[in-house]
Amino acid sequence: MKGIDVSRHQGNIDWEKVKKDGIEFAIIRISYGQKAVDEKAIENIKECIRVGIPFGVYTYSYALNMESAINEANLVIKTLKPYKDKIEFPVIIDMEDADGYKK
Repeated sequence: MKGIDVSRHQGNIDWEKVKKDGIEFAIIRISYGQKAVDEKAIENIKECIRVGIPFGVYTYSYALNMESAINEANLVIKTLKPYKDKIEFPVIIDMEDADGYKK
């Protein structure tokens, strides 16, 4: 399957064009850290639903301990709640450390 990974960094996405280009699913960044919801997450979720592109979500984790990880997970659950019956792909925790934060 052909899919894309999106966040606020892609700006305003033309989801109808994305679908016409043959994209079969999207993975949408829903949050990062314990308190930050991606500014485009809800818009991207609603647009995927509108044009019929199945989607999953991911959170960019900054957790360094169990408490932080639980807080991040709770933010994902709270933010995704209105769309929980629409999600067709996994909820993913992105654990990369590109900026060396987790050293």
